[in-house]
Amino acid sequence: MEKTITRRAMFAEIHQDTREEGKSHVFSIRYIKKDGTTGEKMRVRKSTKRLPGESGYRGNVNQNHVLLMENLDNGNQPFEVLIDLITHYNGMRVIHNY
Repeated sequence: MEKTITRRAMFAEIHQDTREEGKSHVFSIRYIKKDGTTGEKMRVRKSTKRLPGESGYRGNVNQNHVLLMENLDNGNQPFEVLIDLITHYNGMRVIHNY
């Protein structure tokens, strides 16, 4: 049987910026892209950068429903993921119950 994690528990882990010994929290995600295809990134972390733009990046995930992350396998390249489209976190199926 596939292991699961609630959306709330996933956020609690993602927002732990550092782990023991001061290392950043690195995890994997699988998600559905805006075009409907599946994407997967094996080594990501929550981004500390801001995206360029007139008003910058708003970090309130409750209002913009987007997470800004960095892909460590691609030179810390920042990318956005729609929260509702995340299907797996560290190999566990994400349960999106509200």
